[in-house]
This record gives sequence, structure tokens and C-alpha cells, in this order.
Amino acid sequence: MLPVTPLRVHNHRDAAVVVGTEGGLIGLDKSGLVTDVLRPMLNPISSSVLLDGCLIASWNLYDNDASSYMGLIPIEFFADFEGTSEMSRESGVDEGPEGATWWRKLEGTVEAIGGGGRRFIFALTGLGIYSMDLEIEDDVAIVNESWRVHYPLWTLSSGPAIRDRIASILITESGVLLLSEGGEWILLSAEEGVELDRGFLDLRNPVNRAVYSSELGTMVMTRGREIALLDRDLSRVEHIRKIPGPVLGAYPDGEEWKWTGWRHDGSFKNDQLIIRMRSEIGVGMLGVSKCICNDGTIERWRGHSSESEVV
Repeated sequence: MLPVTPLRVHNHRDAAVVVGTEGGLIGLDKSGLVTDVLRPMLNPISSSVLLDGCLIASWNLYDNDASSYMGLIPIEFFADFEGTSEMSRESGVDEGPEGATWWRKLEGTVEAIGGGGRRFIFALTGLGIYSMDLEIEDDVAIVNESWRVHYPLWTLSSGPAIRDRIASILITESGVLLLSEGGEWILLSAEEGVELDRGFLDLRNPVNRAVYSSELGTMVMTRGREIALLDRDLSRVEHIRKIPGPVLGAYPDGEEWKWTGWRHDGSFKNDQLIIRMRSEIGVGMLGVSKCICNDGTIERWRGHSSESEVV
């Protein structure tokens, strides 16, 4: 049983970083050993992305003015599976995130964070999109802005009740992909942030999050019983609307997508959808063979078994 209630799972080589619902962070290896809990701030973590060697996270504040904290936490904090008591300290709001080697207070609400390698990109609601380059020299993090553009104007939505907001930011081989909650996507150039293309997914449910794979393309997860698969060129969309409930975590494995979600595990390969029901709710994949459930247990991923159903 994990010491936090899991909200998101970031896979990292042979380990993972788990984000808890109340703002706690733990490191987790494939055998199930965990680090002590690091809770950088009293507020929950609103967005997070795992880069090479660090976790970028944000904490939104809703007191008098809309503002946010953003911090960089080295992956070393999540690599000692013996447990380290100093990781369990809680930081006050005025001190910045505990454990962060770089942090800033931002005037605005962080809507989403994406990234890869040594670059991360974040959106401030109604203000703009910001691309940041990261360098680490002698354990010192140096973050510089490479470009910024205006917040996008969303023109299409899957439903009138869906608020236009950025649900996910992905760095792909084609550029920076922004996905709105309403199902619209915009592709920006990675070098300058110039709009290159845009499209609409025509979904029945609002977008929750997305995962990118250089081999498979992009999986778009919704808050309903459907997912959408985009190829690498964003020219073909595959709608899958026969799943038992929302997909909450996905993992690209060779030529197939594997996922876990609301009381089921699933996979999609060569136009074949396989579903396996489970009693728990899977929050995220742990590698290719395990998933982390909302009750904090680690279970075997059940996408392929004698009881699987081919849909």
C-alpha cells in the first residue's frame, strides 16, 4: 500500500514518481519499494511533468489573487528507496516548494505543463504559453525563457458546457501540441511558438490528458468512455468508444498502447481492442506490466489474459 493516494504516475526508466492527491510525492521502483513522502507545499500539485533528471510541478493559489508557484525537484529525491526522513518536511507558502532547487512565484494560474528532455512548456490561463530551456551545472538549475506567445483562441468545442482550457501540452517530433478540453488541437513550432496547424477531434466528452509516443503518436484520454488516437502526422484520428470507463493512465509498448482506468485495463494494437475488467480503479501504469490503483495498491496489469475480451 502506497503512503499517498495516487493522482498521477510519471514513469522514469526502471522507476516512477507518483503524485498524490494531497500534494505528496514518492519515488517508486518496479519491485514496489518506495521512498519517504516529500510534500513540497501545503497545496496540492496542480500540474507536473517529468524531464530528464527532474520533476517540474506547479501549485495554484486561490487566495486574493490568482497566482502559482512552480518548482524543479531533482530526481535524486526519488531514487533512495531506503527512506529519508528529511523528505517529509512541509514548506510554508512564503518559502517556496520544499526540495526545489529552482522555483518561481507566477502571477497567474498554471493551466498545464508539458515537456521533454531539457525543455518544459507551460500555460497561464488567459495570459500566454511559455517555453523554457533547462540547464543543470554543478547541481544548480538554470532556467531561461526561449519564447512566449499569446494564449490561444479556441474556436471549436465538443459541447457548450465545456470550458475552453488547455488540458494537455505535449512536445512531439512535429512541434508543440496543445489540446483543449473541448477537443480542439493547435500545433506550434518548437523553435518560435508560431502556429503551424490546428484541428478538431469531435469528441463526445471533454479531454482529460494525453500521452505522446514517437512510434505510435498521441493517445487522447477523455473524462468519458472514449479515447482518440492520433498518428504522428496528426492526419489520422482513430476514435475508440467501446471502453467501460475513462482511461486514467497509458503507456506505449512497442507497437501497442497499454492503459488502465475506471475498473478496466486495455490495449490497442493493429486495430484490435482488448479489454480486461478489474474491481479497482487504475490511476497509472507502472512500466508495461503493472498498474497503480486509486487505493494505493500495485496490481498486475491485466490487459492480456485468458479472461480478456476482444472488442
